[in-house]
Amino acid sequence: MPFTKQEREKHKSILMATLNYLLEFHSGDMVFDDISNSKMWYLQEIKQAEKYIEKSQSAQIKRKLDMHIGLLMNRFDLGLNKYIKEHTGYETDIYEAYKADVMPIIIKGTLSVYDNISQIERYLKAYGTQPEEQAHVSLLKTLLAERQAELIRSDSAGETITVKGFFIVQGKKEFSVTEEEYMQLEKQGIQSEETAPNGQYKLEVRTNGKGAYAFTYVHIKLPRGEGGIYGARGDHLPIKAYWQDNNHIIVETKEEYENSFQYHQVTSYGELFKVEYRS
Repeated sequence: MPFTKQEREKHKSILMATLNYLLEFHSGDMVFDDISNSKMWYLQEIKQAEKYIEKSQSAQIKRKLDMHIGLLMNRFDLGLNKYIKEHTGYETDIYEAYKADVMPIIIKGTLSVYDNISQIERYLKAYGTQPEEQAHVSLLKTLLAERQAELIRSDSAGETITVKGFFIVQGKKEFSVTEEEYMQLEKQGIQSEETAPNGQYKLEVRTNGKGAYAFTYVHIKLPRGEGGIYGARGDHLPIKAYWQDNNHIIVETKEEYENSFQYHQVTSYGELFKVEYRS
């Protein structure tokens, strides 16, 4: 069904507001030296959106809007609704589907074995700090606590065995793995890993590719982003990476290595990490 004129105008306004919000508040997620891939992408997306608007391509505008809204939902970003209201005048709630998912549980006031716990967890992340939702938040937290207590009692009595698992999608292939199998998959290609003193930041030395296309690289993982800080051509090179403190990284490598990339600092939402190289 074609969009109405009012819907088209709303989609255009909210899309541009969303992209400007991303550019303003999320282009600093991971900046390597002075390079922000996110910023470059958002600028490209703004140009593409402007072309769609110029050509009145309503379907493309809505698809792009849904994509970027979805990305922000996955981050549980809590600022977009207010930003859209201030810059477009439109009232919107990007998490309204999360609220709809848990309303049957809220209405009945009980939690059965058939209810989806992940839906409750999503709702709590999205609405947990909103004053007008505190009655619902309190109820759902109580129900989760009661469920957890029941599981602990059952486990103590030997009545249940809980196996945590993950659902993997690789192209057209879909399969389930246990938590242990998932952790093994995660560690494939990792030569070493180091955790910062604060326990929140990680460094990994990884390998990728084979033969002439193999390279070894250092990967940083932060709470709100991750990426490579150094890479050299070669398979399983004896590169070391570790934390001097929470904001200083030491990379031990060799001058004769053919570097693919090499950054000397990383910033993530304003926090600076210095990288020192030693041969």
